[in-house]
Amino acid sequence: GHLARLVDGIDVASAGELKIALDAGADPHEISFAGPGKHDHELRQAVAAGILVNVESFREIAPLAAAAAELGLPARVAVRVNPDFELKSSGMKMGGGPKQFGVDAEEVPRLLAEIGKAGLAFEGFHLFAGSQNLKAESIIEAQQKCFALACKLAADAPSPVRFLNLGGGFGIPYFPGEMPLDLAPIGANLRDIVGQCSSALPEAEIVIELGRYLVGEAGVYVCRVVDRKVSRG
Repeated sequence: GHLARLVDGIDVASAGELKIALDAGADPHEISFAGPGKHDHELRQAVAAGILVNVESFREIAPLAAAAAELGLPARVAVRVNPDFELKSSGMKMGGGPKQFGVDAEEVPRLLAEIGKAGLAFEGFHLFAGSQNLKAESIIEAQQKCFALACKLAADAPSPVRFLNLGGGFGIPYFPGEMPLDLAPIGANLRDIVGQCSSALPEAEIVIELGRYLVGEAGVYVCRVVDRKVSRG
């Protein structure tokens, strides 16, 4: 409820999270639903609520089209892309190689054709290469590569790209010796990308996800010690 008033949008990963976001007053037009393994009933709820679904597999197309036809509402979609590169030094790699996240970049043109044939309301792309990164240069490189890939894939899109989610990856220091992320060079790089976007993808709005960065240091994790043992010294 607090964050919904401060941020430009909310990302959810289940129908339960969608309900929480809606109940908190988040604007449905600014809610996106990502994650592999979405149930058909969750996709139907997403269409009913009017939120944006980040499609992560070919399987999601049919239930989205069926829900749109039944409800008489557009199924707003973006394609989550599994790029052919990784976010270096990230705590969790979410792109590159075989991954459960997104559709392999080389398969995206075929998926875009299926989305067009199904009559889904295509809006753009979602590219999230990895999370928990404290190296600004790694995030910058990933953002540049993601933008270039989106521009390439846009040639096969059924309609102009209006939403370009470059993911997040912004880490926070968890352990002794870790330094906070330097945002200045990342901001400068994003400014450059926005400038390029105005000509390459003139209708696109660039989005970044900052979940962990926004809330990870906002509290403390409280637990109770129930055992203490020595292992190999």
